[in-house]
Amino acid sequence: MAKVAIDYVPPLWFTAGRFAVGSLFIAVVLQAQGRLKLPERADVPIVLSVGAVMLGMYSSIFQSALQFVDAGRATILGYTTAIFVTPLAILFLGERLSWLKGIGLATALAGFLVLFSPVEMDWSAPGVLLGNGLLVLCIMLWSAVILHLRVHRQISDTLSLVPWYLLVASLVAMISALIFEGPPVFEVSGTGWLLFLYTGIVCSGIGNWGVTTAIMNLPATTSSICLLGVPVFATVVSVSFMGEVLTLPLLAGLCLIIGGIVAVTLSR
Repeated sequence: MAKVAIDYVPPLWFTAGRFAVGSLFIAVVLQAQGRLKLPERADVPIVLSVGAVMLGMYSSIFQSALQFVDAGRATILGYTTAIFVTPLAILFLGERLSWLKGIGLATALAGFLVLFSPVEMDWSAPGVLLGNGLLVLCIMLWSAVILHLRVHRQISDTLSLVPWYLLVASLVAMISALIFEGPPVFEVSGTGWLLFLYTGIVCSGIGNWGVTTAIMNLPATTSSICLLGVPVFATVVSVSFMGEVLTLPLLAGLCLIIGGIVAVTLSR
């Protein structure tokens, strides 16, 4: 969906807009329930971490990278946080790597390596090095926030923090858009508004609520490996609707990642 959106709206302004829509949607839901309130002081660091880094900076960088990298490949690389999170979680959070979870991690990463084979990439294409470098930066940023979420002792319930996550993310993306894309002088078509509503409500609002809840309630290794399911789905959609070719390495990589997710799930 993000890849499609850049045909209608500049990438950073689209990112800022969808976060603003998501923040407003969740705020309305909470207000209807009588639960809308400012974050507790102890939760402000995690609001800034998730909002500014995990959502604002990550999504702004990722959206910019989509100008140079195919959607399926970009999503695969952008969600491989397990590469960084797993060793750090074992070293600093005391998480144990059971044999089944270890097999799942190895299988999922093997699938990633098959899918993201440098041999199949056209390194002569304009911006390919920049695009892939930006995606690696995305992985490092998200990995750091996953670890922060695991060690933070949250006071507020997760849903009540989501509108503030998204508001901070929107402000970060808006500042990035002003710097790199200039003032919003473009016109948004009807399709563009539909993309704003869908990505804002479903992807930014409901999606980020689910992701942050999962990260806070599952071990860092488990959540980071299971998030590899996102690029699996994105690759299927890219092949089905965006003209990407289903090659043998692509199919093998998807099967390996799915097998890894199953192994990690069964380990619990």
